[in-house]
Amino acid sequence: MKNILLFFIALMFSLTALADAPLNESSAAALIEKSGLKLQIENLPEMLDQQLIMMERQGGPLPPERRTRFREAMLKVYDQKRLLPRIETGVEQALSPEDRRQILKFLDSPLGRKIIAAENAMASKEAMATLEQEGPALMEKLMKDSTRLALIQSLDNATQATDMATDTNIATALATNHALISQSNMPEKPSFEQIKSEYEKNRLPIRMQMAQAILTGMAMSYRNLSNEELADYLAFANSPTGKRYFLGIGRVLDRVLVEAAFEFGKALADADRKAI
Repeated sequence: MKNILLFFIALMFSLTALADAPLNESSAAALIEKSGLKLQIENLPEMLDQQLIMMERQGGPLPPERRTRFREAMLKVYDQKRLLPRIETGVEQALSPEDRRQILKFLDSPLGRKIIAAENAMASKEAMATLEQEGPALMEKLMKDSTRLALIQSLDNATQATDMATDTNIATALATNHALISQSNMPEKPSFEQIKSEYEKNRLPIRMQMAQAILTGMAMSYRNLSNEELADYLAFANSPTGKRYFLGIGRVLDRVLVEAAFEFGKALADADRKAI
């Protein structure tokens, strides 16, 4: 579980980690690139591998031929060439051209670029190793600074960071579990909606784990930003455009991942039938 949490911190801090993406007026493609949504899609197979490893530790390893079919179906369903057009359509529907212009303008501002640099540095394996070592001391220091703690917690809420991490965790776990059940010899297999309902029942404890992990990650990522800079970032996140941005991309990503989870299980079941 620790590795999963660290992976999710790195993933969430890829959301604005692409400083060199072209500023292209109001195009959804430019926003997807600059916001880090494209990087998230590229990282999904690695996340699903992590989920599978965790489930194998609990229930035993898959037979090699089934693991091969699992990976082949995963790479097909989660191919960015399939998912990115859906993301782009969703972004175009969720955000107006003017919204996209304003968001790209912020991301390309001096503060936006400083935030991007901080989050880019955080989205690496080396940063995750540092976080694991220094996180407890960093959180102890943060808890003594009520002003900064309130700013970071408010940023978490305004940017939907914990909610997005929770949604992505549930969607990828759902995909893996649905796929494994589709491969199983269970006489009465639960439906996709039944499996999804069970995960939703556990949303609160999952969210609590994610909230602590994201708070620690934000504390480290933004450690070189002043309180004034954090307040300015919060002002953008709480602006009408900022609210539509963070809420919009969260909903788009969640919808696309849930659709992919269903398709993954179906693709794997089809592959197993063909192998018989």
